[in-house]
Amino acid sequence: MGFLTRVVAMLGIICAGLTLPLRAEDSPGAALFRSNCAICHAADASGNTALGKKNNIKDLKSPEAQKATDTEWFELISKGKKPMPPFAGRLKEEQIHQIISYLRELGKKK
Repeated sequence: MGFLTRVVAMLGIICAGLTLPLRAEDSPGAALFRSNCAICHAADASGNTALGKKNNIKDLKSPEAQKATDTEWFELISKGKKPMPPFAGRLKEEQIHQIISYLRELGKKK
């Protein structure tokens, strides 16, 4: 019984470790980012798209971008900054916060 308990515990730890990286990508923020932001910022937030290159968009996972506070990101997403449109009328405050949380998770992976 002790051996079986250890095997089950090890399997649980391994499964948790395998699913943790998926949590950010499966979060509501990830889906919102893909549907509203990825066209310019790329699915991986690198800015590596035709529009991203044209508009010199930063990699949102970079240390420089990650230095922005949540409040700064919230303002930027809400109000926009040319050429980025404002998303306040399109997204609820909670949804913007979900996108910010997702971007923070991406920044941890870089």
